[in-house]
Amino acid sequence: MRTETKGTWAGKRRDRILIVDDDRDARELIASVLAEAGYTVEVAEDGYAAIEKLGTVRPDLVLTDLRMPGLNGVDLAQRIRAQGDLPVILTTGAETHDLCTGAEAYGAVACLTKPINLDELLWTIETALACRAGAASAVANA
Repeated sequence: MRTETKGTWAGKRRDRILIVDDDRDARELIASVLAEAGYTVEVAEDGYAAIEKLGTVRPDLVLTDLRMPGLNGVDLAQRIRAQGDLPVILTTGAETHDLCTGAEAYGAVACLTKPINLDELLWTIETALACRAGAASAVANA
């Protein structure tokens, strides 16, 4: 499993990211990469565990698999977005890539296809967090 990235991401941020994926190996790989890049990482094995974790943890972004048993990534994204402006990024296997087309309609800011390009993942996270920070700054200065 590849955990190195070509970018210069390490240590740039201290944001908290909640990773939701029913595939333990995928969850652990992404958690390792994000921790190495300087993020604080929380994990949940499915949508229901994520909802429970959101009751106690305040992440800055949620990265969730689209297809999971029980509460899937689309339903999770919609529930999260109904509660506020927390960015959600969906991930999906190639066979469900067509579901990515309407990611924004689900409340997600982006959708990435597995296997995930780690540099693209880090860039997407950085962009989503920067947009959120910019929006919060604009509201505070209004």
